[in-house]
Amino acid sequence: MLKRKVKLYKRFKEISVELSKLGIYNVYEYFKALFGVETEEDIRPQKIRESLEKLGPSFIKLGQILSIRPDIIPQSVIRELIKLQDRVKPIPFEEIRDFIEREYQKSLEDVFAEIDPQPIGSASISQVYRGRLKSGEQVAIKVKRPYLEELINTDAELFTKIVSFIEKHSKFVKDLDLKSVIQQYRQTTLREADFEIEANNITTFRENFKDFSEKFYIPKHYPEFSTKNILILEYVEGFKINSSEDIKRYNLNGKELAELITDAYYKMVFKDGFYHADPHPGNFIITREGKVCLVDFGMVGTLSKEKKKLLYEHIFAVINKNTELAMNFYEGMGMITPKTDIDKLQIYVEFFVDKYYNKTLANINLKDMVLEIIDLVRECSLKLPTSLAYLGKASIGLDGVIRVLDETFNPTERLTKFLTKTFKDQLKDLIEDSSNIFNFYYHLPLRLDKLIKTLEIERLTFRVIFKDFEEIKQFYKKQTDRIVFAILSAGFIISSGLFYTGKKEDLADISLTIGFIFLTVLIYRFVRDL
Repeated sequence: MLKRKVKLYKRFKEISVELSKLGIYNVYEYFKALFGVETEEDIRPQKIRESLEKLGPSFIKLGQILSIRPDIIPQSVIRELIKLQDRVKPIPFEEIRDFIEREYQKSLEDVFAEIDPQPIGSASISQVYRGRLKSGEQVAIKVKRPYLEELINTDAELFTKIVSFIEKHSKFVKDLDLKSVIQQYRQTTLREADFEIEANNITTFRENFKDFSEKFYIPKHYPEFSTKNILILEYVEGFKINSSEDIKRYNLNGKELAELITDAYYKMVFKDGFYHADPHPGNFIITREGKVCLVDFGMVGTLSKEKKKLLYEHIFAVINKNTELAMNFYEGMGMITPKTDIDKLQIYVEFFVDKYYNKTLANINLKDMVLEIIDLVRECSLKLPTSLAYLGKASIGLDGVIRVLDETFNPTERLTKFLTKTFKDQLKDLIEDSSNIFNFYYHLPLRLDKLIKTLEIERLTFRVIFKDFEEIKQFYKKQTDRIVFAILSAGFIISSGLFYTGKKEDLADISLTIGFIFLTVLIYRFVRDL
């Protein structure tokens, strides 16, 4: 216990010394500024971001987590946290060498033909070296920083103690529930530091982009040499995306590169539902031939089919001035909390929709739209789900990457091709929706039966009179049949029209025939039950 306290005290002292070098002499004032509590005027957002970079790995990762929490962090601070550069002072190679040999239980020379002791990258989680396997293949060797988990756990404990102190002096901070943020930081960072998870992410991305590898490339990894703490990747020769000199030297077109990267990201989000959540210039490599290579897959985001559908609907709702549909987005995403002022949210959404009504996608700035949603989240006390928070962060990061290549390019104008569904997609969605409705109504009597039995067991009394529960079950079964046949009939008839439009007459005739068969059965059953 005493040893633990001494370690925490030393870490606290290190933090205090670093802050004092930046002109911040009170750790508590710094944290209050970070979370938007009233504090000294000279602690500005830029200084907050610079101090996080100076304070090392844990603080950089904490800043990245906070950059996706507009519900507790002011937008002025978020704008700076998004700029956080994950670059830290490299650990001497001798320490890295010892760490690698302990991990492999063999000497470095037994694994690699050669390794350059000068790192090509040094971040908060790992350091990356260029090397060569015994087979002659050039590889990038990604090594976790030694004792990283211990540092993360120590700093998480220290953050908790600091927050506990501030909570005693500020009800506002206590209401923010910052301890859950610290827990999120700890879990997220430890997950990102697990290279086995990153290897699985790489496998998924390579599968998703197997048909695009000639233009947008995901480097392979070598599972036979990789562990939880070391990740061996294919080395891709090229230059950073922000190297304008190299782009000119190899006669590459900045706008075409911007379009390629934008299309790749929209594919990740709207098609795959699995996207790289940390796009910044350092995570893109351009080859001499103009191929774009994406690297660093520790931070990824996912979107379920339901959430992708909500995103589609929200974009269409904004463009077509449908406030009710836009409100469904916030409800469907689970953003409404007990603290949310619904009337205030309605006013904000109406204003938001009015602003973008009748604008084409080419005239909408995605970054500005995301920042406005961030404002709305904070003002209306909404809860921002992690998947959507990562998406907002990725959108702003993508905008920054694109501006490096072409300042005039608007990525939103490329969105149209990813929001237009094919006939096949529309028919598939229609069938799935019909199936979901059928399942809901089919199981409804059983759910009602189970609910009533549960209520009886809990000895809760309701003054509800049921004439005959069996009759109710039969009623719902009949209604289920009618609804399902009506949906299937309408679906196939509508599909036939789509197929005719797409000049697929054979499919259209088949679909129309099936639609009329279902319609005939529906009419027969309806007349029979009269």
